Amino acid sequence: MERCAVCGAEEFIPYTCRYCGRVHCVYHRLPENHECPNIQQARAPKPIIRVERRSSGTNLRLIRAPKLASISSRELYALSAALLVLGLSFSMRYVFGGLRPVEILEVFLLTILVIGTGFLGHELAHKFSAQRYGCWAEFKLWTVGAIMALLFAVISQGTFIFAAPGAVYIASRSSYFGEGIDRKANGIISLVGPLVNIGAAAIFGVALVVSTAFGFGDIVVGGSFYFLQKGVQINLVLAAFNMIPFFILDGQKVFTWDRRVWAAVAIPLWIAVAVSVFRVF
Repeated sequence: MERCAVCGAEEFIPYTCRYCGRVHCVYHRLPENHECPNIQQARAPKPIIRVERRSSGTNLRLIRAPKLASISSRELYALSAALLVLGLSFSMRYVFGGLRPVEILEVFLLTILVIGTGFLGHELAHKFSAQRYGCWAEFKLWTVGAIMALLFAVISQGTFIFAAPGAVYIASRSSYFGEGIDRKANGIISLVGPLVNIGAAAIFGVALVVSTAFGFGDIVVGGSFYFLQKGVQINLVLAAFNMIPFFILDGQKVFTWDRRVWAAVAIPLWIAVAVSVFRVF
């Protein structure tokens, strides 16, 4: 287990700064927080300032951020690898269930659809919203987590899944954005991930209603009802878990920003999880 170069804390999921190459903990991962010697490389490009003359005769200065890169080839590889690991891990119990190869492939593709919208949709929502605030954001593959996910899936024959193949790392790029993003921006960036999960759960829920109404339940292995129900449940659970106001979870940042917003999202979400997953009512 590696240690943070600043405080020496052992870090289960270490973050390697892309600018200085040293390992840091979650609290010192940003260039500003570990006094990165190459911090100038982390700063945002100068803003684009355009002056427009209005009809009233006054000048209007428009300031906007340069367009940031969307997804690099390295990041695309990491996303593809994470999606493959998730698909294999969550479909492993069907591999040991005696299904035919064609049926296993069908389950694998459906699993990627269900898990992919939940996990990757959540992470990419963080990435793109952070970029809107001028931050550097990139999805990084956690190799140890990916290997552990596959090992747990194989050993337990798919009954226990440890799924943490990667995450989006965000670093502020100081310039006219200030010396980092404020609590509101950080809260919004954190909130969009669970909101994407809620939206995905709603889409799967509508598809489930339509599938039930038209009798499409036996088209796929295990029934489309099963996979659509899992799509609803997995997305709700991901959103509810991440809204816990603790440690580095999204809920902690949202709670710090605005407790009312946190409560308006988290409490109904936890109730929905109780209803859909644990069937309390």
